[in-house]
Amino acid sequence: MRNWLLALSALLALSVNASADDSLSITPQDSHTLFNDSIDQAKTSIDMMMYHLSDLEVVKHLVAAQQRGVKVRIILDGKNLAGTTAKNIGQQLSSVGVAVVASSPAFSITHVKSAVFDNSWALVTSINLTRTDWYTRDFGIRTEDPNVISEFEKVFEADLVNAQNKTMDTPELSNGKLAWSPVNSKDKILALINEAQKYIGLEVENLGDSDVLAALEAKAKSGLKVVVIVPACVEGGGTRNLPFMQQLAAAGVDARLNVPPYTGSNPYLHAKTIVVDGNDFYVGSENFSYNSLTLARELGIIETNSAIASQILSTIAKDAALATPSAQMSSTFTCASQTNSGTATAGN
Repeated sequence: MRNWLLALSALLALSVNASADDSLSITPQDSHTLFNDSIDQAKTSIDMMMYHLSDLEVVKHLVAAQQRGVKVRIILDGKNLAGTTAKNIGQQLSSVGVAVVASSPAFSITHVKSAVFDNSWALVTSINLTRTDWYTRDFGIRTEDPNVISEFEKVFEADLVNAQNKTMDTPELSNGKLAWSPVNSKDKILALINEAQKYIGLEVENLGDSDVLAALEAKAKSGLKVVVIVPACVEGGGTRNLPFMQQLAAAGVDARLNVPPYTGSNPYLHAKTIVVDGNDFYVGSENFSYNSLTLARELGIIETNSAIASQILSTIAKDAALATPSAQMSSTFTCASQTNSGTATAGN
């Protein structure tokens, strides 16, 4: 561990000046402050796409925004919205005038965790608005980039129509920063991995896409330092990551597993992030699985920003220090039914 941390420090020293405006939020330390503060600051409109919404504190902020005259529209994953808890929250929001829309069933899931406020700033994140933020590792980007905002709004409007028609149409996309599933996210994430010349740091909840795995293996075999960290016990999926991590380790990847119990000091890795060469990064809702990249509605952002990249890399280093190398995992390792001391699950 010490050798690659030293290499990481040297890599960060080479970083160029960060671009202005964009900022990073990290959970669990930041909790849902990124969303709550934005909701409270909104004056005219909130357009949100969210996979899970069960944090009642966030709901209070949304209700207050609607009641002070903000036009709030939320697309929630249709399958989740059919559940009792989500249905009750949806009804609570609808009762004060929030437009709550069940996503189109043509997508396997609508897994986006993003929003635009006052048509002025956007959040692109891996953060579900659930009551698991106290033990869950996630990243979120706040940006005022008008091109990001306009493309999000274009897809948001299209997905309102998709929800009504049960379709999965995507308007023409032109923003180089944004990675949308099921349209272009896989190509953009592969391009980010393939551009690496020195180092790749990656944290994700779910692996499994064969092309992403092959790209990571190829980079490790070419001599690059490739660090991949995933949860050993995936909520709802058990040890599904283990064979993929063994495959990566055999190719020379520093493959590490985040082992329960998951707590505030050993957070569950729900994050979906990649950092390349200390400057370029991806943060978003896309897991690196076939479903996430090719069948679901997802959104991520890819940028060059050394300040944000260094913060993500520092977090990856901390999480790697707590994780167990794949080679040291017992062949008989199993996941307990409860992997943390809370009662809610992290979702996807």
